[in-house]
Amino acid sequence: MKSIIVKFFSLFSVIRAYNILAIVIAQYLTSIFILGHKENTLDIILDPYLFAIILCSSIAIASGYIINNFYDYEKDMINRPIRSSIDKTIRKRTKLTLYFSLNLLCICLSFLISIRAVIFFLVYILALWFYSHKLKKILIVGNIFSAVLTITPFFAIFLYYKNFELIII
Repeated sequence: MKSIIVKFFSLFSVIRAYNILAIVIAQYLTSIFILGHKENTLDIILDPYLFAIILCSSIAIASGYIINNFYDYEKDMINRPIRSSIDKTIRKRTKLTLYFSLNLLCICLSFLISIRAVIFFLVYILALWFYSHKLKKILIVGNIFSAVLTITPFFAIFLYYKNFELIII
């Protein structure tokens, strides 16, 4: 039982669920107060397509954290030894299996939204992988790309509301 609890908290640490929760809340707040301000709040919260977009965003972000953790394992052992010792309770193979499973789930769910959502999340997933694998090592480029990847889930919401006004950016 203790092993299962440790693995659960290790997985919670790897996917940084608290960050994902903050992004989910921010996406809903953006939808309610900025993009859908003329709509009923309850209608926005209960919108199944918006929920699917936010769920896909959360799944893609979680998989991005997993692949980032996978590639940074050696560096994290030096910089964050306590957290890394917790994270190592989950095997690398399990992380990769979870990474690919979450990406597949994200793409399958995005098919329920639209083909544009499929393309959006496919590009986002590939960008997260490319950042973790290559770009993170390049100082300024990695930082800029990281910032862009952080705000990208909000563009899914903009696409859903078909809001392309520059004032929002």
